[in-house]
Amino acid sequence: MSDQLAPEKIYFKVLNNEVGKKDALKLFESLINKSDNEDIRYSSLEYIGKLSIEDELTFNIIENCLISDESTLVRFEAAKVLIQNFPAREHEPLLWAIQNEKSIYFFKKLLDLFETGEYPQFEEIREKALKKIRTYYNLNSADSKFILDIDYLDYMKFRSELKNFLQKFELSDEAKQVLIKENTEIGYKGLGCVRAAKKGFILSLSLKDLKEIPSSICKLSKLESLEISYCKLEKYPDPCPNLLSLKKLVFSNNQLDNLPSWVIEFANKN
Repeated sequence: MSDQLAPEKIYFKVLNNEVGKKDALKLFESLINKSDNEDIRYSSLEYIGKLSIEDELTFNIIENCLISDESTLVRFEAAKVLIQNFPAREHEPLLWAIQNEKSIYFFKKLLDLFETGEYPQFEEIREKALKKIRTYYNLNSADSKFILDIDYLDYMKFRSELKNFLQKFELSDEAKQVLIKENTEIGYKGLGCVRAAKKGFILSLSLKDLKEIPSSICKLSKLESLEISYCKLEKYPDPCPNLLSLKKLVFSNNQLDNLPSWVIEFANKN
């Protein structure tokens, strides 16, 4: 694709009054329809959002991406642009997307977006998304969100390693699709860290081989036993005052510069 048709170039021309917004919209639409590069389609949607054109053509372009694009990154970007630019019209396509969506990335990013508190009018959409992951994990909303966050970390690791993996191992197209599906769709991998649960609440967790502990762990109100082992932690919640039920903490064979304050507090109390 020529440099002149790159999404950022089109938007730059809009800012410099070299191209009108309506003409730019048609160029972005052409890029989305013709490109097999998800980054280009993603960027085109991002810039369409910045154009802030609230007409039927804009809505239809974004809605089509949300419903039919093969890339989960593009589908979520379409959802975000609809939420930000069409607050009075986005409910129906978003509800359809949530009902049919299976992507870890989509649900993780959508729920994170609503947790910013900037979109209180979308409580129905948020609750539908939470209900979907509660159904998958058979846990309450807060505990389901934590498992989703764990699945997301695994998804990101898979995504970063996929290209090298496929270069080393020859897989049939069918086997490749199965591999991608198992590692990008909501399933049961994250539940592997749950050692015990009762009435939808996680009671015991074993976290291993992680670089990050999601801050959502702080909302596990019934968690009694937590093992964190063989992790090279680069990010973790600190402080974490809501682990009120924690009775047992195993923290061993980890690599990190400093202990989280809540680990030190727990050790001092016990």
